[in-house]
Amino acid sequence: MLRLGAIAKHHARKRNFIVLSVFLSFFINAFAWSAPIRLIDDLGVEINLEQAAQRVILLGPNLVESIYAIDAAHTVVAVADHSDYPPQARTIPRVASHNTINYEKILALAPDLVVVWASGFGVDKIQKLRDLGLTVFASEPQRLADVEQLLRTLGQLTGHSVSANRAALSYARRLDELTQRYHHQRPVRVFYQIWHRPMQTLNDKHIVNDVISLCGGVNVFAKQREIAPKVTVEAVIALDPELIITGVSNSKRPSWFDDWQLWPSITAVKKNQLFVINADTMVRHAPRILLGAEELCSHLAKARVSDEVKGE
Repeated sequence: MLRLGAIAKHHARKRNFIVLSVFLSFFINAFAWSAPIRLIDDLGVEINLEQAAQRVILLGPNLVESIYAIDAAHTVVAVADHSDYPPQARTIPRVASHNTINYEKILALAPDLVVVWASGFGVDKIQKLRDLGLTVFASEPQRLADVEQLLRTLGQLTGHSVSANRAALSYARRLDELTQRYHHQRPVRVFYQIWHRPMQTLNDKHIVNDVISLCGGVNVFAKQREIAPKVTVEAVIALDPELIITGVSNSKRPSWFDDWQLWPSITAVKKNQLFVINADTMVRHAPRILLGAEELCSHLAKARVSDEVKGE
């Protein structure tokens, strides 16, 4: 009987804890929603809201992915083209593409806030939105670690700090796990190809370089001056990557990727270390980028095993 009584007390305490947690989460979110908000955006501009935004326009696919990650998608009234993840985001009205913004549509929707991927749309378009009287937050995450802060910022702006902090903590833990797993591994020379005519890659200013480094890789074109430099086959041969990888928007291997078989002297070609990856999980500054990182890390691990098998 004593044991049954102790069990009953334990379950009662557990129920009380759950009820208290739910109440506190509701109270914190309610306070966050009603309190004035003052933040500095990624271009150094001060943003002021009387209360959390309830009608938000997101111009950037990574922003859409991130708003879903913090359970605040119900605040979104419009997005830009290519905002296709998660699948339910495809039904949200479009008001912009990579090169153009439909300012009339945006004004008609009367948003409390417009969040814009800064380098994707440029400072001129951001300024025009502000000149129209809209509250605009310019977002420009550049590194893997910046995604954590992006989640927290979106939570503050929309009054969803509790769920945002939870998502940010989960992201930070996964990032740390990957860092600890791979940072002592043997470096692998990597060529990340984004296009074939002209042949292009990415330098160390792009987040893809961060992913390569996370996995213990070395971007062979990291020190190029342009963020997406054009390179030649001769330059690739000279740098002799151990792994060649390309990103695609679907799961199909592009036919031009097999052209590398014409240069069997390249270590990656000789050892058949050529892989295709989902580009969206590599280039979007959103939590899903860690899925791309895990996949890339597994390809680098295969390249290391290939060396061990051949006794190199």
